[in-house]
Amino acid sequence: MNNEIVHIVNDSFNLQSNENNFIDFLTEKINFLIVNDFNKLIFILYRADINEQKLNRLLAENKKEDAAKIIAALFIQRQLEKIKSREENSSKTNNDTQEERW
Repeated sequence: MNNEIVHIVNDSFNLQSNENNFIDFLTEKINFLIVNDFNKLIFILYRADINEQKLNRLLAENKKEDAAKIIAALFIQRQLEKIKSREENSSKTNNDTQEERW
């Protein structure tokens, strides 16, 4: 994982933390859901558009790792993909709009 995640989250929420603190925070919340409300976790992962096959593969390949930490990393990765996609689509839309003005 790279520090880009921390900068985006810190900027968005005006937080002062580092990447490990954020991963630990998210891992703790996911562990809570695994134990107390697994259906809610599934719903969140579905709404976040987490690839189920990729998640299952990562969990199977890393059986000795904390599952919540794997889920947290995948969740963050997916959110970054969405941010990048929105930025790319936004710049394309802006270019199209400017061309249409002429």
